[in-house]
Amino acid sequence: MAFIKEFAKTAVATALISVSFSTTVFAQEQAAGIEAPDVIKETFDGEDQSLMLGGQIFFNPTKSQWVIYVSDGDLVMENRKNPQSLHYNDIAWVKFPDADSVEPTEDLLISALVESQNDAKGGAGILVGSGKLGRYLALSVDGQGRFHVLQKDGRQLRAVHSAEHEAIKTDGPNLLSFQVRGPHVLFYANGAKLIQVPFSKRSTNSRNSNGGTGIGLAAFGTGTFRFEEVEISRPN
Repeated sequence: MAFIKEFAKTAVATALISVSFSTTVFAQEQAAGIEAPDVIKETFDGEDQSLMLGGQIFFNPTKSQWVIYVSDGDLVMENRKNPQSLHYNDIAWVKFPDADSVEPTEDLLISALVESQNDAKGGAGILVGSGKLGRYLALSVDGQGRFHVLQKDGRQLRAVHSAEHEAIKTDGPNLLSFQVRGPHVLFYANGAKLIQVPFSKRSTNSRNSNGGTGIGLAAFGTGTFRFEEVEISRPN
């Protein structure tokens, strides 16, 4: 009987150790399988401005009415001459942390914390598509709680929609972002959906030639437009 009891105790102890070990291994495997999404964050407070966003900030744009500079940790786009002008800054390539190579920004996401001091209709925002190719959708918000969606298709820049929205702050910066869902682009301000814009084959001129979706920053109209922080990430 003593042998049987001792055998039983040993068996139970072995089983508990086995379960504990299996649970630990499973937990470690789960933890190893959960990876933080790749994110690049630019706060514009580095000492070397030529390295900001991987060296892809155009401080000397060809359009003379735009002046681009860094001030108080913000990227500033300023235009005092042409109220109908839009300045774009494509971000074509990124290198994520711990990566050993760069990759194109096709199908990546961009968000920007912006603040606008516009003289009339205009604002600071984000771009989906390619400014260089002249094919994109741009979302901008102004200092009066309004948003503006513009579309560029070749030489033509046209307003898609402008409206007020309660989610847009007039007394501080606004966080802008977007998602692509099937044939649409969804634009957001401070986590609230502003508008859904068609993104079908008819309007895929805002896509790159290889079918991907590029990203960038944009400012429209006359005024001073500030970018406090920009984040680039992979879709969830």
